[in-house]
Parts: sequence; C-alpha cells; structure tokens
Amino acid sequence: MPRMDEVRLVMEAFGIGACYIAVSCSLITFNKYLMHEDRFPHAKALTATHMSVTLCMSMILYKVAPSLYPTMGKAKDNWQTLLKYLVPLGTLFALALYCSNKAYLYSSVAFLQFCKEGNVVIVFAMAVMIGLQAFSWTKVAILSVVVTGCSLCAHGEIHFVWMGFILQLVSQFAECAKNTIGEVVMSGSGLKLDVLTFVLLQAPCSLLPLVVSTALTWQPEIWIAFQAHWALILLNALNAFALNVLVATTLKRLSAVAFVIIGIMKDSVVVVLSSAIFGDRISLMQIIGFSIIMTGIALWGNLKIKEQAEKDKLGEQEPLAKAAKV
Repeated sequence: MPRMDEVRLVMEAFGIGACYIAVSCSLITFNKYLMHEDRFPHAKALTATHMSVTLCMSMILYKVAPSLYPTMGKAKDNWQTLLKYLVPLGTLFALALYCSNKAYLYSSVAFLQFCKEGNVVIVFAMAVMIGLQAFSWTKVAILSVVVTGCSLCAHGEIHFVWMGFILQLVSQFAECAKNTIGEVVMSGSGLKLDVLTFVLLQAPCSLLPLVVSTALTWQPEIWIAFQAHWALILLNALNAFALNVLVATTLKRLSAVAFVIIGIMKDSVVVVLSSAIFGDRISLMQIIGFSIIMTGIALWGNLKIKEQAEKDKLGEQEPLAKAAKV
C-alpha cells in the first residue's frame, strides 16, 4: 500500500508539473503571437483584457468554490490595511504586464526569457534594502553566477533592440517591486494570504489604471483589431487566469524542491519553443550563458530551500522551549 501511495504522489507531481509548464509556455508564446503587428499589437488593451477576465473568473471561482480562498475572511476583516498595499501593488503589476507584452513587439521570446532570469537578483536586492532578507556573501556569490549568465545572453543577442531591452527592464523592476510588496502582504503584517485570494484582490487594483490609460490613449484601430481577433484574445486571457490557478495548485501540492525543478524545466522549454515556433536564432554565447543562469538558479533554489528548512525547524523547537520553561 505505501508503494502505491508513492506512485500516486509521483504521478500527481508529474501531472501538475506538466500542466504548469504547458500552460506557462503556452501563455508566453500566445502573447508573442498576438502582439504581432498584423494581429493585436495593443499592449495596454491586451493587458486590460487579461485583468478583466482574471477578475471575472476569480469572482466566479470564489462563488462556486469558496474553500479555495481560505484567507478571504481574514482579508475582509483587514481590508483597510490591505488596501494600502494593494493599490501600489496593482499599479506596479499593471505596469509590469504592459511593458512585458509591449516588449514582444521588439525582441524575441528567447531573449526576453534570458532577461527575466535576472529577477532573482533584483528581488534579493530589494528585499535586503527593506529588511525582508539578510545579506550574505554566499548569496552574492551565487547571484553573481546568474548575473554573469544574463550578461552573456544579452551580449550574444543577434538582433538586439534597445527599446525591447528597456521595456523588459522596466517590466522586471515593476514585477519585482510588486513581488516584494506581495511578500509583505502574504507573509508579514500579520496577514498571510493564499495565492488565489491575493489574485482576486489585486485584480481590480491592476485593472483600474489599465482601463484609464487605455481610454486616454484610445485609437479606433484597437476595436477593429479586437473584432477581428476577439476569440483568440479571450482565449489568451483565459490562459492567463488558468496559469494563476495552476501556480496556486503547484505551490500548495508540491514541495519547494519540485517547484524549483519545474521552474528550470519551464524556462528551458520556453527558449526551445521560441526557437522552434518563431525561428528565434540563439547564439552559442547565449546557450552558454543560459546554462550558467540555470546553474545559478538551481544553486539559489537549493540555498532558499535550506533556509526554509531551518526556519521550520526553529518554529518546531520554539513551542518545546516555551514548554520547558513552564
């Protein structure tokens, strides 16, 4: 019987991981496909559609299965505290999504994916500055490996376009700032929100600035392009919502080690698909750089897993220590 349980857990991990990789990769390639000049090259309108569908689907899912939102009650009780985080968070998330989608007009999927690997460095720097993480030279050494790999990938880009690179950097800094605020909301301030509750609450805060910005810069071509490709655009938005649900499922059902491994596999698949589907040329220097990045990410993931294990161990020992004093 234990043997069957192990097989079932392995199959579950494989199934969830495969779905996460497939949906994540499909969204990235789907965005690139839609952002072509002949289809729907309107980043703000596309991002606003994503957030509209995410908000609607999140509300429907909450109505149908409220058990998937275990911390919604806590969020409602502390809505004033949450609001001061969610407003800037929503704005940053909207900016990150807009710039990320806009960058597809200028750069290849593979190059943008190489750039995204640097997020771990940006998040660490921001977290250290506000005291969420402790500085250590071991972490700096590991992250230096990632930076080296990213530099090689950028230097080896065959069709380098500054506009795409700048848009991607703005997107990454906005996303990392959003993640840092999100860590405070989900782990600090006495509020630990589950992922789906977090997605539902931040969706309207992201949608509002996108709707206002789209309205202020509206062009008739947006509606014409939407009418021509509305089915693909809505399917793309549902793809984005499905990814949010899968992220929540993956974090809940799989271990931290499995999540790191799946992330590395997903990044590799995105690069391969970019080359196969869109014909993006990848130089030898970028292959070497990407290999270095993946090594650095694996080392970083291993370090963070060990840190979390030590925290959990201390958490288990603390009640025993208190009981001993009594």
